[in-house]
Amino acid sequence: MRIRKPTIIQWLSQESYADDRGWKTDKPRKETEHSDIVKERICTLKEKRNEGGYFVGSDYVQMDYAKKFKGDPAPSTWFIEEVVRDAGLQTRKPKGNKKSGGSKYLLFPEQSVKNLGKIHQSADFIGKKYIAGRTEPINIFSSAYYSPFKLFQINRVEAEKAIYAIETLTAGWRVFPIPNVFRMDNGLQFRGTASGKRAVGMCLRFLLNLAVTPLFGSPSKPWTNPSIEGHNRTFNEKIWATNHFENLDQIDIECNRFNRESLEYFAYKYASIVDNHNHRHISKGFEPVTDKLVTTKDRKVYFIRFAESYEHGCPAYIDILNEKVQIPEKYTHQFVFAEWDIEHEVLSIFSEFEGNSTLICQRKFTLNLK
Repeated sequence: MRIRKPTIIQWLSQESYADDRGWKTDKPRKETEHSDIVKERICTLKEKRNEGGYFVGSDYVQMDYAKKFKGDPAPSTWFIEEVVRDAGLQTRKPKGNKKSGGSKYLLFPEQSVKNLGKIHQSADFIGKKYIAGRTEPINIFSSAYYSPFKLFQINRVEAEKAIYAIETLTAGWRVFPIPNVFRMDNGLQFRGTASGKRAVGMCLRFLLNLAVTPLFGSPSKPWTNPSIEGHNRTFNEKIWATNHFENLDQIDIECNRFNRESLEYFAYKYASIVDNHNHRHISKGFEPVTDKLVTTKDRKVYFIRFAESYEHGCPAYIDILNEKVQIPEKYTHQFVFAEWDIEHEVLSIFSEFEGNSTLICQRKFTLNLK
């Protein structure tokens, strides 16, 4: 609009715009002559979500509003949250003065993770569950696309093993895009072995053969992967804690309902965006190779690690695929970002500060194919 910055500052310093297009002091921006009707609609939709929905946040209330009142513009999530708070319809108590900035203070490599690719997905096995009258454990595999779109899915599997994660992901990637980056924890199901050093297990071979970039989160720090952890908490609180299951069919029914609710929001918010891009999928009839690494060309594995040190004056260290890797002592008690270039068998470790990444050390890291 070619408007000078001082002019804009002067406008915004006024209590309201001269032509009344702005908002009055202490009044919500979305408060209009129809605000009472809008608030009543929001409360009704929120109450319905609270009664039987697995997803009850403002995003889902906004979706319900847009679908039910197609002729009206949907209120912002900010306005919905304010109305819900005022009406006492929150399903979670406010967390109070929550401390923030911890990951930034510890130099979490946020920008390095973002730079790995466009589509990010994470997955995990939810802890074993048991129901009355059944001694065998019940295993649940969960996955979550978290950038640039959101989609949560949960599936009951036979065991917490790589083969069942691969089967579930393969079925999902026939329908939804193959991610550029796949984020996981350091469980044996994903890394492959508890003793072999620098080994590429079944799950890693599966990902690398599909040209998916594997990203391992930081051990013992689940808060550094909030997407999948929040998803798992929703399962535990909304499905497992609120239902009395007597058999596996009942569990599958609720898991499917959970998935449908997530798909509903995906269709409303993201499906058109995904459909308009040429994303990769696993084609019908194609079975990914998992028993060998087809190629090492351009294949890399990434790790988020928290550097520690045994004692003062000793180098810091991180653990990469069962091998302790030393780094300079000055990087103790902070996050680092490690890149394993499988093609050239080189491990590079970076420290990120304010979005800029610096190489702090590099060493040979041979591939173990045994």
